[in-house]
Order: sequence, then structure tokens, then C-alpha cells
Amino acid sequence: MNDQLTELERVIGITFRDRALLQTAFMHRSLFNEQPHLLNHLTDNERLEFLGDSVLHFVTTTWLFETFPDQDEATLTNWRAALVSTKGLAECAAQFNLGQYAYLSRGEDNPGGRSRQKLLADLFEALVGAIYLDQGLEKARAFIVPFWQARIEQIIHIDLDPTTRLQELMQARFKQLPDYSMEEARGPEHQREYVMAVTVAGRKFTGSGSSKKEAKRAAARKALKALEHDFTATAIDAQDERN
Repeated sequence: MNDQLTELERVIGITFRDRALLQTAFMHRSLFNEQPHLLNHLTDNERLEFLGDSVLHFVTTTWLFETFPDQDEATLTNWRAALVSTKGLAECAAQFNLGQYAYLSRGEDNPGGRSRQKLLADLFEALVGAIYLDQGLEKARAFIVPFWQARIEQIIHIDLDPTTRLQELMQARFKQLPDYSMEEARGPEHQREYVMAVTVAGRKFTGSGSSKKEAKRAAARKALKALEHDFTATAIDAQDERN
């Protein structure tokens, strides 16, 4: 076990003062479900996941706020959601192959189990929580930010077309396509403002712009923000129920 922790420290580039924190970050609940006697002297990583999630959101929010002073709240919210999504965190964890260091039950301990997005994202959150407790906020920030610096350009490129993102999200979540409609065109010809609406799962969101395309994109951004808020709230409720 000590050899594995030493290798993990080398991979992530951080030497822990309290190695028990690092070990705990990789203790999956399935191990304790299979071997409950281990709970006498070990702890699963779910509390560290909870802490790491909060640290990730805080560091990501402040980094985006400081790095992109000209972007509005809706855009920054979308970028943050993309960075800290399960898929995004799993990609970060995969760079270090964190799945191979997890302590799993025999049922979970297989190549497919160690590469699951949910497992990898949870491990990354727990690791961030452990780094924060052991090394402090600035060390955690130094660990997180390079991942965002490497990924932000791709996320910005995707966010340039919120109508495409909304369509993909609608198809994935509801098996439906967003329904757009023209609501209003107002103002003189040389300063025309258009208002477009998009209906998503029975809810209508409107956006305005100097062209129909811009108005459509504005409506799509509002719908995306609402849907992402709903998904976050649902995830929090599910976590509360598990606790």
C-alpha cells in the first residue's frame, strides 16, 4: 500500500504530509460494503468527495471570474458547468490514470469498473478535497487550474454555439428537439431588436438580439442555464437522499 501511495504522489506531483488523507481519497464505498470490518480503522472517500466538489466550484468560479472579466454571468456559469461536469472531471482523472489507484470491492475491481466516468470523477473530487486539507487552498488551486487552462479553449469553442449545445442536451435528456419561435420584432429598421423564444420540456425561454440568430442564441443560453441548474439541484437532492 505504501508503494502505491508513493507512486501516486509521484504521478500527481504532490507529497502529502498526512498520507492517510491520500489513502482515504481512493477508498471506494464498495470495498466497505463487501468488507464492513474495514470500517473499524478506515473511512470511505465520500466526505472528501463532498469537500472536493466545493473546492472545485470555488476555485473554478474565481479563476473564470478573474481570467474573463468581460464575460457575463450566464456565460461563466456555462463554462463552469462544462469544466466541473462528470465527463470533464473524469477526463482530468484519466490523465493520471487515477482509477488504477482506487481501493475497490472484488465486484468493482475490473478494467471496466476502474474506467467508469462516475468513479473517475468521484476520485478526482476526493483527491482535490484531500489536497485542500493537507496542503491548503493555494496548493489545491495550483493543482486544479492547469487542467482548466488546457481545456478552456475547447469549451469556449463549443459555447460559441449554444443552440447546438441545447439541441445535444435536449436529445440526450428528453429525446426531443428544442422548439424555436419568433416572438417580436421591435424598434426602427436601423435599430431592430428581435425576440425569439425556445420551448424546452414545456418551459419557454426568451432572448433578444440585433438579429434573429443572436436572439435565438440568447434564448438557448437561458434555457441551458435553467436546465443545468435543474440538473445540479437534482444531483444535490439525490446526494441528500443517499446521506
